[in-house]
Amino acid sequence: MIDQDETKRTTQAGPELTYDEAEQTALLARTLDRLGNRAGLPPLMPEGPWHPGIDTEIANVSLIWLSAERADGVPSAAAYLAALHLWNDNLSAAHEIVQSAETPTAMLLHGIVHRREGDYDNARYWFRQAGNHPAYHGLQVRVAAYLKSSRPVGGAVGDALEQMGAQGSWNPYLFVSAAAMLEYRTEEREARARLEYVQQLELEAAIRFLEGNLGALRDE
Repeated sequence: MIDQDETKRTTQAGPELTYDEAEQTALLARTLDRLGNRAGLPPLMPEGPWHPGIDTEIANVSLIWLSAERADGVPSAAAYLAALHLWNDNLSAAHEIVQSAETPTAMLLHGIVHRREGDYDNARYWFRQAGNHPAYHGLQVRVAAYLKSSRPVGGAVGDALEQMGAQGSWNPYLFVSAAAMLEYRTEEREARARLEYVQQLELEAAIRFLEGNLGALRDE
């Protein structure tokens, strides 16, 4: 767990960076609280950021502080901030972070960005680059449990949802296909609500994986 020492620490990583641990801890906690209490789930294809003020808060989180001086900390910290931007529906901010990153998690998030943009071919490409990501392992269990407890919906999207619930492992391409089916079917509200919930489970799986990598965000 990140300690609460209020003294400022300085690190040499290019230009000198200074951060206050207590302030950073409070900032991140406030950001997560606001995202967690937003009204409604993030849409499959947002029109813009949900809350511009949260973008500012995310931008003020120190990568050096968040990385906790771990060997792979900075790439994981950057991906974590991209995931928070995705939660806030700021696809461009998330894309700016992940487009030059080469880690599997950044590639997974890159796929989500393009899927939510409606750029489905690029989404599939980046999901292929991410491979069988460890975040998928617990995700499928959660998705299956949710869909099993939900009322079935009809149509082609309903068939895709049924496949999602029955598959043995998470298939990001099936989700891409289901999202593409819904792009112009605004009347299928129940199917859209199911996919939005599954999308949130997917994002939370990536965030949970990154928190495990960073370690400093939770008790060890």
